[in-house]
Amino acid sequence: GIVSLISLAVLSYERYSTLTLCHKHSADYQKALLAVGGSWIYSLIWTVPPLMGWSSYGIEGAGTSCSVRWSSESAESTSYIICLFIFCLVIPVGVMMYCYGRLLYAVKQV
Repeated sequence: GIVSLISLAVLSYERYSTLTLCHKHSADYQKALLAVGGSWIYSLIWTVPPLMGWSSYGIEGAGTSCSVRWSSESAESTSYIICLFIFCLVIPVGVMMYCYGRLLYAVKQV
């Protein structure tokens, strides 16, 4: 899920930079690989800490999947959930809103 959201944020920035910023570059596959690899590395940075002791993973309600223990009230778990919320939801959604808002503004100007 984190990879998907980060990828959408990266894609929105790419669309924004392609259409509004004047770059005279041809197709650059290295940039695309960096964006995909970067989104996976960023996601790994935020999914590994529960395995190292910052919060923990547990079985979800139906017992078919696992996720962060949302109901744990320890300080470690709460701090991880807050950081996860900010860095893996609020910031990516903010990037998407900014980029698509600027794109909409640029299209309306034309």
